[in-house]
Amino acid sequence: MFNTKRIQIIFSIVPAVGLWLLLILFGNIFPDGSGAQRFFEILGGSSRGFIQATIYAVFFYSFYEITEKRKFIHHQQKGFQFGLLPLQDQLVLTPDEVAQIKLTTIQLEKGGQKSLVGDFIKKACTQYRNDQSISETLQVFSAQVDNSKEEMEGDLEIVRYLIGAIISLGFIGTLLGLSSSIGMAHLAKTVEGMPQITKSLNLAFDTTLVALLVGLILNFFYHRYLKELDTFFSKSKSYVINNLISRIYKPAA
Repeated sequence: MFNTKRIQIIFSIVPAVGLWLLLILFGNIFPDGSGAQRFFEILGGSSRGFIQATIYAVFFYSFYEITEKRKFIHHQQKGFQFGLLPLQDQLVLTPDEVAQIKLTTIQLEKGGQKSLVGDFIKKACTQYRNDQSISETLQVFSAQVDNSKEEMEGDLEIVRYLIGAIISLGFIGTLLGLSSSIGMAHLAKTVEGMPQITKSLNLAFDTTLVALLVGLILNFFYHRYLKELDTFFSKSKSYVINNLISRIYKPAA
């Protein structure tokens, strides 16, 4: 776990620094005062663009986190293709058949076909075996799925924090630029001083602009993952309820 996080941090810092150096290179290619030079300067293409570089590093780290979690959910989608539950219409299941479904699921997991869907099926079968009540099984199963979803959403706390941190970094850059320009207020009457004050003001607003743009992009990927998470757990719940719990029929003794 530690090594994974360390690699993730490295893979966040290296491209951020590389992007910063590339922006500085492009910013130096064009003449001072040109629109292109100003564009790259806004993105951080200057020696004072360390705030933007930090924002990029946070973005890459957060994007990597979201990407890894999306890969996990996409992999879990394969659980619906394992044929763990019968799909025939009007089919009912006896308690013995429910027990057999659990055993079959366990055997498939031992063969490498492990999934969250299979885990949900095992829990539902176990709950029904314990109390022989369909309504109780449905209630406990729904709670278990909801808890599993909440646990995965809880793992996103670091991403939520970093999204807010990106905006905060933009405001920090704004404060640094404003304080720097205020500190040079005595130079406002000189010809040489005005360009320096202007550069500080540019830095103040550039970092906020970059933070808002990067935060907007990161929020898109974050909410897309939340949608995929909601879809997966909703589909899992419907799959187990419709093809297992609602089919159980206990013959009269």
